[in-house]
Amino acid sequence: MPPPPPSAPASHHLRLWWRRRGRAGAVGATFAVALLATALLLALSSYASIVFPASSGRRGPALVGLTLVRRASEKGALCLDGSAPGYHLQGGSGSGSRSWLIHLEGGGWCRNLKSCASRQRSMLGSSRYMEGQVEFTGILSDDKSQNPDFYNWNKVKIRYCDGASFSGDVKDELQNGTRFFFRGQRIWEAVMNELVVKGLRNAKQVIPCK
Repeated sequence: MPPPPPSAPASHHLRLWWRRRGRAGAVGATFAVALLATALLLALSSYASIVFPASSGRRGPALVGLTLVRRASEKGALCLDGSAPGYHLQGGSGSGSRSWLIHLEGGGWCRNLKSCASRQRSMLGSSRYMEGQVEFTGILSDDKSQNPDFYNWNKVKIRYCDGASFSGDVKDELQNGTRFFFRGQRIWEAVMNELVVKGLRNAKQVIPCK
């Protein structure tokens, strides 16, 4: 019987080959297919281990939620745009339960009213643009292997949103038709007062950092 034309479907080729091989050939073919499938699975497994490496078991950085200062408006502790300032607090444990690490977020000063107005529309001037959660890494990490000295301390990240390094206390809020709140000193005092209630009053040691 002449071979089928090259355009014949692959299934037709397979049927002809199956008839010619007979039952004995079928056993050999089954074995060959099994070997081929095994080899394919091994290849896919190797590829997956390269593209999607197995987890080492180490978890990612801790995500710590944003806490806004309570009654910020009453205290006059406000970001540049008048929103409430905030901080992230991760409680300590064990030997570090009475030790505190307080991180002051940086960002430089706004140079003039124009740059301060620009900050009002960013996380450096308004809590409305701050992330709801931030990763605590480096010196703020709770991973002992990465941060053996401070991993179990109480750790605080105070967000910077006053444009003058937590030092201003300007009463006049209207500048060229735009409201500004240069209240960094009040922000610092308000946050520290809340932290005192949350355990800072019992601290044995406190280290500020930037």
